[in-house]
Amino acid sequence: MPVSNVITVYDAYSISKDQRGIYSIAKDKLIKTKIQTKIFATKGLNSLDLEVESFYSNVYLIGLIDSEKYRNIIIDLAKNTNGVKKIYTYLKVKQKNYPCNNLAILASLKKELFTDKKINATRIRVSIVGCDVVFSGIINSKKQEEYAIWYAKHIQSVKNVYSFLRLLN
Repeated sequence: MPVSNVITVYDAYSISKDQRGIYSIAKDKLIKTKIQTKIFATKGLNSLDLEVESFYSNVYLIGLIDSEKYRNIIIDLAKNTNGVKKIYTYLKVKQKNYPCNNLAILASLKKELFTDKKINATRIRVSIVGCDVVFSGIINSKKQEEYAIWYAKHIQSVKNVYSFLRLLN
């Protein structure tokens, strides 16, 4: 099965579990796509190192930048995007090497989140920035956030854990 089909099936599943409503989901997807397009078109920004999330028109810019001079550039790209209410960032300057395996951290954490029945893992986005875990998304209870953070903190080689998780409106 082509990767694009898997993503489409996952997106459909995620939407079915998302409690935001189809209008909010579509609006957030449009905002996210516009910002990602701007990042891709901006010299010096690597779209592979940057993640963009949008929930209720609040934008989350998460990832690695080549130098501090790009921090304001990426924030301005988001600010100048129609529909953006507020911008949150977790941006770090990229290092040559990291003492961790990002894919191993992500796989281990996703396994824990998806097997724990107390957490609705389809609503929690996980980003690995250097050796840090960054959560974003919409959750039903503060307990879900506490469990997710606990799992992240108990994975070997994770340095820091940061959460942008928000309670469902």
